Amino acid sequence: MSLKDAVGTPAHPADPGRIPAVAERFASAAVKVTGCATPILALNELYGARLGTPWSQSNAQYRANVLELVRALASRGTQPHLLISEAGNTTGPTGAWWQSLAESATIVREVYISGPVLERLGTSGATVYLRFQLRRAIRNFTTIGVPSNRLGLALGFHSGRGGQAGLSAARWFAVVKREALAARQVASELALDSVWSWGWARFAGMPKDPAKATAACVYLWARSPTLCNARAAAGRAFDTSRAQPAEVGSRVRLRVLSPRHPVWLELRAAAKLTARIGSVQEQSAGGWKSLNRIVLAPFHPLRTRLSLPNGRHVLRFFVAAESAPGGAAIRTPPVVVRVH
Repeated sequence: MSLKDAVGTPAHPADPGRIPAVAERFASAAVKVTGCATPILALNELYGARLGTPWSQSNAQYRANVLELVRALASRGTQPHLLISEAGNTTGPTGAWWQSLAESATIVREVYISGPVLERLGTSGATVYLRFQLRRAIRNFTTIGVPSNRLGLALGFHSGRGGQAGLSAARWFAVVKREALAARQVASELALDSVWSWGWARFAGMPKDPAKATAACVYLWARSPTLCNARAAAGRAFDTSRAQPAEVGSRVRLRVLSPRHPVWLELRAAAKLTARIGSVQEQSAGGWKSLNRIVLAPFHPLRTRLSLPNGRHVLRFFVAAESAPGGAAIRTPPVVVRVH
């Protein structure tokens, strides 16, 4: 349902007094259409997710309207899911807004990657890149305490930009398979609420896409082979292998490259830790103190430098906990560095 119709925009927020009536209308319509007393209801979509505080007066009212709407919908038995098309700004007080939102609604992050971009990366490269982007999209929230079961992903399978984008049917089917399998893995790994797919409909004025139904079959097959016969739909040339590139466990490493001024360190993190928040920590009489803040990336080791005084220092690489299964904090064994 249209979020704009309910709450307005950041520049022109709706009158908050009308929110209860809108929530009642949305909830009643969802129950009627689905025949379910507790229907899932999609709200498309939040504007200005990237905006950090301080907000303008109008945007503050817009965000308050959104919170009021999802709370009202949840109180009426619906399960609101708020779609966002960009990474949400979660710094400072803005993070508290997202946490409040997740108490009543599931946040669904749209991740639309152009088919030709993925096709050029090849089978393994595309899968690794997809898992990286999907994990990063989710960890924007789990690293501030939003539970992973209050988060979802949305994939785009539309014909134009950000979707098929001119890719041939056969190559597009392969991309659809990779996207679906990567999302399935990440959703299972992080125990996400849901994975949504968009772009299957043909809107007024759009040319007919003969590959659309077959792509949908491939997507369903990738979710579960019992849902559709992808080989029969896509042809004998379609690769039905469901194998994915292997990944090592959730490991991190710290190596001292040089103890001279400035101290150079090499940090490595497993791909499954993509976008977790890490730091180099130093041991002191009061405990461990973080010296920096690092958003983990899996593709290359990170080389970083620290300005430390001469003498003996005890360091470790620490990865903060996240609100997801297997999300406990991780730390390397302490390393003694004699700076000179």
